[in-house]
Amino acid sequence: MEVRIYFEGTRTLRPGFERFFSALKSAAREANSEIEFVAARNGPSDYRKALRSHPHAWNILLKDSEEQMPKNPVALCERHGIDPTLVADVFWMVELMESWFLADPNALAEYYGRDFSATALRKTQDVERIAKAEVLKRLKRATKNKYHKVQHAPHLLARLDPHRVQKHARYCRKLFDTVRTRLQGS
Repeated sequence: MEVRIYFEGTRTLRPGFERFFSALKSAAREANSEIEFVAARNGPSDYRKALRSHPHAWNILLKDSEEQMPKNPVALCERHGIDPTLVADVFWMVELMESWFLADPNALAEYYGRDFSATALRKTQDVERIAKAEVLKRLKRATKNKYHKVQHAPHLLARLDPHRVQKHARYCRKLFDTVRTRLQGS
């Protein structure tokens, strides 16, 4: 089985996603499958094209929700211009990828060194419950205004401990669990 994970953003994020999801890539190899990470700069539009150009692959969209998860994910798909029948293949970073960074202060400390203050992050058991504006505010304070999404996100993704992130981000855990389960059944 071919698994194609389309993520929002530029291709510079690809190595970070590959490193972060390396356990899934290994599980895919063991199941005689492969996982490809693809930048979907235009998000849902690129994903719709992928569904047509790779109809035999399991195409997944990994997208920032930009809001807390509603009780009805179909409505969230509709708001983002995604066919609601594809809801099972859309996985959300709630509210945004940077939430995952808050789940692993060690990765931030390793990357920013002396320019990092763990106390500014304030511990939160479920990082996906933190509003987008607050996530970015904490990240800026913790990195003494050094955080820059385009320049730093690929490196931070590569440093994140996937187990720690899954522990503090249930939608991330759902993605890992769903892909593992489907690979085992292939």
